[in-house]
Amino acid sequence: MTGKQKRSTKTTIIGSMLLPILVFVGMGCERRPVTSQRDASPALVIVDDATLTEREFAYFLPEEYRDVLTLEELQQYLDRWITTQLLYDEGMKSGLVVSSDIDARLEQYRKDLVADQLVQKVIQDRAVVSEREVRDFYDAHAREYLTEFRVSHILVNTLEDAQKVKEQIGKRSFAYLARRNSIDKHSGSGGDLGYLSKGNMIPEFESVVFDLEMGEVSDIIESEFGYHIIKIVDIRQARFQLQFEDVKDQIASDMMLKKRETVYDSLVTALRERADIRILDRTYALGVTSEADTIVRSPGEMDQ
Repeated sequence: MTGKQKRSTKTTIIGSMLLPILVFVGMGCERRPVTSQRDASPALVIVDDATLTEREFAYFLPEEYRDVLTLEELQQYLDRWITTQLLYDEGMKSGLVVSSDIDARLEQYRKDLVADQLVQKVIQDRAVVSEREVRDFYDAHAREYLTEFRVSHILVNTLEDAQKVKEQIGKRSFAYLARRNSIDKHSGSGGDLGYLSKGNMIPEFESVVFDLEMGEVSDIIESEFGYHIIKIVDIRQARFQLQFEDVKDQIASDMMLKKRETVYDSLVTALRERADIRILDRTYALGVTSEADTIVRSPGEMDQ
């Protein structure tokens, strides 16, 4: 994605997120964060009787882009706040009746904010990766970083074809079966892919190759390209070894991501186990399927 495309995506996100937030500002006269801390930050802009402070403005910005927005983008963001505030004021002056739908949406938005803040706090407290853990992971997986594997493979289109080839392994040489069955461009060389190391093979291969020994043949592996069967032809010391200092940041990042997912899943599971949850219309229960078409009604239709 180019820099221009990234900026376009960012602007789209800003535009789509801003309007509901600004409605929230208007309805509450003043938007405050979920915390109860008093806002003593300087005012950024005053529109008639409405004031937007620096702290409130920061909460309008998407968190993932907050530190990378350009001055021009910040100016556009503020200008849209002004426009929406003017429209809101005019709507109130004209006697516009605020529908109950808005209250419902604001309440759901508030719940989303509170839930998100809780998740962030729990993750921050519980999802911690120490350097010792990173080092232990590297040591336990040193083979992946210091070794390269000469891999041959057979690629076919369907699981059925892969199963037929798998049945012939041991009866015919792997190279012969690759030449006869593989649709890969390397079939002419018996499926030889050369020496592969961590980072230069598809993820589906990495999850298997590092656990195989020389001469061993894998089970059937599915990828976006089709169905593979791979064989380890040789194992040797990597020419470009990845030392601990080379990969520690990436390992820490991967471990943190997994810990965040684990903490989140544990939190939600514990809450579900303690709660009394009753889905009265089983049509909406996860895993329930129906031959009949599901009709999703609007809130107004449900009240009729």
